[in-house]
Formats: sequence, C-alpha cells, structure tokens
Amino acid sequence: MKILFNAFLGTAPKFDDEQLPDGYATLSNNTKSERGILEPWALPTSLGSFGRSDTKSMHKYRDQWFTWPEITYAVNAPLKNDAYDYALFASANSEPRVVYNLNAEEGSGPYPAVTYPLNVPVPDKIDSVITGDAEHWYYEPQEEGVDSTGDTDGDGIVGLKPYQDPEDSEYDYSEVAYSYCYVDAWGRLSALADPTDIVKIREWEYVNTTAVTLTFPTPPDSLLLTDPLRGTNAKIRIFRTNLASSGTAVYQFVAEIPATQNTYTDTTYSGDLLDSPINEDWVGAPDLNTELYPNGPMQKVVVMGSDILVGHNKRILCFAEPDAFYAWPVKYYKVFQEDIVTIETSGSNLVVLTTGVPYVVQGVHPESMDAARLADPVPCSSPQGSTEVAGAVYFTSETGLHRIEGYAIANVSTGFIDNDSWRKLDPSTMILGNYDNKVFVRCPTVDKTLVFDALDPNAGIRTVDLRAESFVELEETNDLAYVDSDTRELMLFDSSEDGFMELGWESKTYLFNDPVCFNIAKVRANTYPVKVRVEYDHATTGETVAYTKLVESPSFFYLPFNSRAFRWRTAVEPISQAAKLEVRDIQLAQSPEELV
Repeated sequence: MKILFNAFLGTAPKFDDEQLPDGYATLSNNTKSERGILEPWALPTSLGSFGRSDTKSMHKYRDQWFTWPEITYAVNAPLKNDAYDYALFASANSEPRVVYNLNAEEGSGPYPAVTYPLNVPVPDKIDSVITGDAEHWYYEPQEEGVDSTGDTDGDGIVGLKPYQDPEDSEYDYSEVAYSYCYVDAWGRLSALADPTDIVKIREWEYVNTTAVTLTFPTPPDSLLLTDPLRGTNAKIRIFRTNLASSGTAVYQFVAEIPATQNTYTDTTYSGDLLDSPINEDWVGAPDLNTELYPNGPMQKVVVMGSDILVGHNKRILCFAEPDAFYAWPVKYYKVFQEDIVTIETSGSNLVVLTTGVPYVVQGVHPESMDAARLADPVPCSSPQGSTEVAGAVYFTSETGLHRIEGYAIANVSTGFIDNDSWRKLDPSTMILGNYDNKVFVRCPTVDKTLVFDALDPNAGIRTVDLRAESFVELEETNDLAYVDSDTRELMLFDSSEDGFMELGWESKTYLFNDPVCFNIAKVRANTYPVKVRVEYDHATTGETVAYTKLVESPSFFYLPFNSRAFRWRTAVEPISQAAKLEVRDIQLAQSPEELV
C-alpha cells in the first residue's frame, strides 16, 4: 500500500482536511498551478520608490512612472497619431486631469510634474449685445459712367452706397441669437455658452446692414490661455443662429478672435456664415461641481475596445466624443438605478458593476451603446475589486469571487470556500489584479493574497506572499507590478532570474479503514535539497508524530516510524532555493517495490 502525491492542486478550505478530494491541499503557498507539479514563483524585483512615500496608485507613462497618494485610474488617450501622448486620469475625490509629453516628465519627480484640468470651462453668457447701423454697406455699381472701381469718395471702400435708402419692405429681417465657445491653447473646444437674447438684424441685397457689437466676459482662470511650450494661444469662436433648409434655426460660424479680445462687431451676411459647431452639445467629464454633478466626479476611466473612452461616477456612465478625449456629451450618458461601484472592460464590451446588479454594455459608438441587465443580482463589494482575464471579468462580492463571461455570471470560489469564511476576508477591502491567467485577490484586512487560476476552475485556491497596496498591470509586457504596502516601492512580480519564493505545501489527511505504517518515502524533483515532513496521528492517543527530512537525492529513504495509524499526511516545507524547484511527486510506501 502506498500514497502518491502528484496532483498538487490548491486548497479548498470549505472542506476539512479529511474530506478534501484527492489532489487538494490544506496549504499551497507561493506555488504555481498550470503544470501539475509543485513549483514556486520567482521572487519579485524592485522597480524603485519614485519619490513618494504615500503612493497608492501608479501608471507607466513613456519613460517615467506616475504616482498618486490616492486610488487613481489612468489611461493613455486613444488618439491616432497623437504627437503629444495625452494621458488622462480620474479619482473619486479629485477633478479629472490630463497631461502631455512636453512637461509631464520634467524634473526629478514625483511625476507627473505638471497636470491640467481635463475639462475646458464652459463660457459665461455674452455680457452685452448692442445693435447699430453697419458702416459702408453697399452694392456694386451698375449705372453707366460710374468708376469701375466703385471708389467714389477715395476712402478705399469699393462699391457705392445706394442713392436712396431701400423701402422698408425691401429689407429681410431676421431674429438671431449669439453664442460662443472657447478654443483653448491646445485646440480643445468648450461647450457653447448660453445664447443671448434675440437680436433683430436686417439685410438687403446680400448685405447685412446691422452692426451687432458683442462684449465678452473675462475668461476664467481655469481656461488654458496660452501654451508657451507650443507657442499657441486660446481663442473665442463666435456663432450666430441662421435658418437651415428645414426651416429650423441652427448655429453657424461667424468669426474667431483671440480669447483676450473682449469685443467683436458682427456685420456678416447670413449667406456668408460657415459651418455649424460640432461641439454644440459637448460638456466636460463629471468633476467637483456639485451643482452639475451631485453624484461626484468621474471616479475611473478606461478604454473600451480600442478607441472609446468610458468613465463613471456614482450613478452616471459617460463616454467621450471619439477623437475628443475632453468632451463627454450628455446625450451619451447612461444613468443607473444602483450606485456604480466600478467598471471593467471585457474584450470589446464593458461590464458595469453596481451595488445591485451587474450590466454588460455593448456598442461600436458612444451613441449606440446598449446596457443589458444581468439576471443574477450580485453586488460588487469593492471599488478595486475587479479585473479582466482572458476576456472574462472577475469581481468580488459578499458571497464570493464571481466571473462574468459574455452575459453569464458564475461564482468561481463557492466550490472551495464557504460564505462565512469568505466574509471574514472582508470583501469590501479586496484588491484584484491579474497575471499569467491568474486572478490575484489581495485581502488587506487579514493580510492575505489569494490566487485563482482563470483557465482551470478545479485548481483550487492558493496563497502568495504579496503585500500590495494596489496592482499595476503592464500592458506592453502583460507583467504584474504592485505597490508594496510596507516600502511603497513598485515591485515587479515573478521577475527575478536568480531567486525564487519559498514555497509551502501540505497535503490533505489520508484516512484508512485499517491502521497502516509507512516507513519508506521518495521525492522526485528537478533539484535538491527538498525539505519534506511526514506525519501521522497516533491511533490511540491522537498525538501527532512528525519526521522532517532534508531530501538530497531521488533515492528512497526510510521513515523512523514503527506505529500504525489511520491518518497520514505529508508536506513540503519552505527553504531558500537558488535554483527553481520542481517537485514531480512524493511517495509514501511500505516497501521499496511499491515505489516508482
């Protein structure tokens, strides 16, 4: 009779150590899962502290790492041929910000060195509108003998005033309103200001005979008036209503003037007005303006698919205008009944995790997004408790770790851990990350990090010595970095070439109907030594009897046991390994002939 340990699955604390299915363990720490052998992760390596002792979040930007003292989510703007490498970021207690490559990495850190508001301020209404007669309105001469230049009085004005004022019935009268927007020094467009009161203008023979003088308010301090690095300045873009072919009034372009110019006189003929504004319904992302956004600022921003920016606050899911990362039109808003906890991309879809029911959002353009409410009411428990692995979204709830794949939802931890044990891990504080198709669940309250294999639902639960304040998933290399809770250094997981984590593994307890005595053991591994412990519970006293051996070779060795017992187990204890340890199997036998 013998026992062969060769599956090395993870743990399933839902079962006691005798009820565990074969292959599962009572302890599996710092062990990998995918090859069916017992092997450790490589040690993490430090990428640096980056000048901040209170770091909670990080983002890799070009040559430097951005750090923040609060939970912050950052993405690179999905712009084609973006010469300025815009990156934007959001957090629950701050207004959304943006950086660009001309000064974000200046100085010695911490970075970003310079940030800007993501939103372009909405202009105040035009201060005053004054009408009068236009100067030098005229038409081309048609009478014989008149100078062809039309400059009859030498004032440089080409054309002639009419010899007689037209009759009132000959004029075309229109009622118009004015608005304007800012074009900041980066070329970003604000929303349009509130329209002015109605103004009457009169036109005759393709000429606007009314001069309308507009006085603009002083631009707000938050407007980026000038960018000395690019040598660009902000402008005011003026629009006036005009009748479209459908008979409705639409804004059309009048003129663009420097933002520092506070007046402009408009005499443009209606037929000479140009394009309508593309930004008529644009607004900024939710910010700290509680009058506009009582549910708070944008808390998180992600890229859906390849080019759609998505953010959320407590109740609103918002989408940026394509190719305009600073514009988040109201018409794209999705408002939810439940509070939004977090959002996570899932391939080309988006999963919205709420305090009630998850939603899957799908579409190819912000205007066509459709939100499907899933059938299972599973609330998300933690704002940092979600991650995406192999197209599926994993998230934490009070009842376990759940997976959403397509429109199906499943509890992936319920087979291994019961609800009470899961709740003791404090799901409201859990932090999720992913690496190598594994889901890492950091439980700071109990100082544990659990690992689930996303590709093998039967692999069980493992633990790893990883104390993360937050996870940083590196898109270019698919590596996992994390901010260490103790040192606040950025650590790169599983990255050392000459050091490995000390693994620990303990088998289930094997229970026999009749007492047996195992006195021979063998360990097959790629390298030695391997520290093995074999133990049993005494058949009459219940005392645990253990023997620990530093195994130096694949040869069998004798166990100093002379008692029979019903309950046997074995373990691999942690030791420092310069070379990667790979244990193929452990065998307990009663005679050498039983070994393989």
